[in-house]
Amino acid sequence: MIARNHAKKIALDDLFSRFHPDVHDQIKAQADRPDVEAIVVLQVLQMDSSQAGHVQALAVGPGCTWTLDYVLDTSHFRTGDVPSRFHYPVAYYLKTRKETPSNEINRSSDRGK
Repeated sequence: MIARNHAKKIALDDLFSRFHPDVHDQIKAQADRPDVEAIVVLQVLQMDSSQAGHVQALAVGPGCTWTLDYVLDTSHFRTGDVPSRFHYPVAYYLKTRKETPSNEINRSSDRGK
C-alpha cells in the first residue's frame, strides 16, 4: 500500500541506519512487542527549523495509540506542537508475521485431508 504521505517501506537495517546506535536496543525492544506491527520513522521536514532532520521512532499497532493504517492513510499525520517541530512519517519497518506452533499444527493436519 502506498500512502498519501509517501512514507517508504524499509528493511530493519535501514531503520537502524537512521538512528544513533545507542537507541537500537530500545527500538528493537519496541519492535519485538507482540502488539506492535511496525515502527514508523518520523522526521522534521521544515528546512528553516532548528530541528530540521530530527528523527523519532514511533511504534504502531493494535495495542498502541495509532495503527499503521491510520498513520499511513492520514495525509496530514504528524506529531509536534508547533510547525518547526512537526515530525512527519517518512518511512516504516513492517514486522514479518511469524507462524505460531498452533498454525503449523493446523496446517499439517489440513494437508492430510
